[in-house]
Amino acid sequence: MRNAARGLPAGARVADIGAGDSPYREFFDHCEYLAIDWGQSVHSGAFAADLVSSADHIALPDESVDAALLTQILEHVPDPRAVLRDVHRILRMDGTLYLTVPLIWELHELPNDYYRYTPPLLRLLLEQAGLGDVKVEPRNDCFTTIAQLMRNAGWAMGRAGDQRDLGREKAQQALERLSDSVAALAPLDLLHLMPLGYSAVGRRGAVAAHEEASRAV
Repeated sequence: MRNAARGLPAGARVADIGAGDSPYREFFDHCEYLAIDWGQSVHSGAFAADLVSSADHIALPDESVDAALLTQILEHVPDPRAVLRDVHRILRMDGTLYLTVPLIWELHELPNDYYRYTPPLLRLLLEQAGLGDVKVEPRNDCFTTIAQLMRNAGWAMGRAGDQRDLGREKAQQALERLSDSVAALAPLDLLHLMPLGYSAVGRRGAVAAHEEASRAV
């Protein structure tokens, strides 16, 4: 998000869709930043959103923003294609979508947790929505993934108020200690095939890869 903000000129209009607590707002101080979230958000900060709207019917006019942000949102919507189509609708020509999605993560924000994303699926969805010049990148290495999951397991196992909670606390502490050692192995990963998730960029008006291939034929 910091890199995305740096690439936008002063005064650019940015829609942060599913903004929650708006953790990236400060990066876009030079822009016209709009925090958008729906009325059922689990994030308390969402109630101070600039605009209350669902992600698949965004209450903005056609071609009205220069950039759109979708950070860890597409796993929580039942119809990601509808969301991406509407993002395409509100983007101006040459406007850019910046998004992040999970590949490996525990269940969260239930019952609204529907999907995990691979690079081919992510590229397909963006291009089907009409976005081109799509770039998809892993967000981290496999060792960081393992280390993060070890830490997450500490709370994801739950607590029952039974005679085993003390053991669960000790397990959490042990996993956290081990996770630091595992994370230190990060430079060894060359392929980045097991990230926590991916970041992607797509641009309205750019030719999608499958369209370029069709024209070449």
